[in-house]
Amino acid sequence: MNILHIDSCALGDNSTSRQITSAAIAALTTADDQATVLYRDLAASPLSHASGPLLQVISQRWDADIPMNAELRAEALQSASLLQEFKEADVVVLGAPMHNFSIPSTLKAWMDRLLELQAVSQQRLDLQLLLVTSGCTVMGQESHGELLSNHEQQLKAAFNFMGVDRLHLVRKLADLPH
Repeated sequence: MNILHIDSCALGDNSTSRQITSAAIAALTTADDQATVLYRDLAASPLSHASGPLLQVISQRWDADIPMNAELRAEALQSASLLQEFKEADVVVLGAPMHNFSIPSTLKAWMDRLLELQAVSQQRLDLQLLLVTSGCTVMGQESHGELLSNHEQQLKAAFNFMGVDRLHLVRKLADLPH
């Protein structure tokens, strides 16, 4: 089994989402001693945000008037590599906490690349996604639950658009950090 483990919380090892994704990985690798895990920490090694030219290149809408430079070519190759590791996974364990009413910007940069590339292929993906959401409860239980539900619905829609049909959700409300 190929497992892709992605963390995105900038708060480090004390974050709730990181603790849950780590526990999930431990359970999966205990259940299958042949499992291989590829770990990507989007907070520790953030991707650059997708520029207009990069989005044009990876979505195959390149404007020939924009010069193709080495940096843009490297970004496009990295984006293709990110999609390939996602497609090759049997299971993806993704920590997607709510930061300031949305996903962390580092996770958004990763998703922007995958969404553009996957939109071109329009292929359904045969993988399972364990989506771990979390957030702080400082806003009060009712409003927080509603905000986290909206957060989860947006993520589900994005991954469904990418061709992921088997999505499992784990939600953890926390006081802080998330």
